[in-house]
Amino acid sequence: MNKISSFILNNSLVKKGWALWREQKIFKTHKEVSNFCDVLIEEYYNGDKDNYLVLAKQKGLNQNVIWQYWGQGFEKKELPDMVQFCLDSVDKFKGNYQVIRIDDNNIKEYIDFPSFVWEKKNDNTFNRTFFSDLLRLALLNTYGGVWLDATILLTKQLPNFLSDNDYFVYQRSDAELHKDYWKSTYAFYWGWNPKFKVRMLNSIFAAQRGSCVINALFNLTLTYWKTQSSWIDYFFSQILYQQLITGRLKNYKCKILSDTIPHLLQTKINNGYKYNTYNEILDITGIHKLSYKDKCNPKMILNILQGHS
Repeated sequence: MNKISSFILNNSLVKKGWALWREQKIFKTHKEVSNFCDVLIEEYYNGDKDNYLVLAKQKGLNQNVIWQYWGQGFEKKELPDMVQFCLDSVDKFKGNYQVIRIDDNNIKEYIDFPSFVWEKKNDNTFNRTFFSDLLRLALLNTYGGVWLDATILLTKQLPNFLSDNDYFVYQRSDAELHKDYWKSTYAFYWGWNPKFKVRMLNSIFAAQRGSCVINALFNLTLTYWKTQSSWIDYFFSQILYQQLITGRLKNYKCKILSDTIPHLLQTKINNGYKYNTYNEILDITGIHKLSYKDKCNPKMILNILQGHS
């Protein structure tokens, strides 16, 4: 580390100035993206954009489905250890749900998108991350069920509120007591200022078939794929949701359950979250958002779980 970097890291005044500059830059980006989303939404509701019909290719599926996607396939020898660990946990705690796992080879057995989606996916106009944002909306709109990212760890069966509502996502709660702490862990995702527009976690997404919120998000996202040639922002899907649910569909917003909850375990492991013990976290929730890219690993998780049992 050079002297300049060391000075910045160890000077509180400089750190505060840097954090303020970064926050203003985030607000500016969110303003630009939210303005874009507002135009997209108004054009859609004014009838200026298409409404797409994607038919279910699997007849007879009930809505008790857990959907998961890993584009490269689910061969154990090819999967990151943490991904396999999370998948195994879903199998263990699936309860009455049927687990359906989708990769790039079997997508068309369930969903057949308009040709422009396949073209832009295949030429890498949009990467797998953004494709998965579209895929989850398509599956939930067409079939209903629960979408879990491949890095979601279950330590209990899924709670009833996931299937009891028209749709559900974890969202930002103004009742959070430790806002500054969460902001310090990842300023690009965590924020409570009204100018901060990323306020939902779409890694865990549940819906009834044909939910009006999901249907709108799906059609708006498809319109984006059809009309755009680059991704405006990594958090486009979250900002689109925020603009829709505080605007045209404000009366359809699901109940707010804090999106800090599924992040508790990962944040304690990576950042030493001090406000709950591991036992308390595992009592609070059985749904955990993890990552295969940080220091969290299956052995570490197993030790924590064994200490809780």
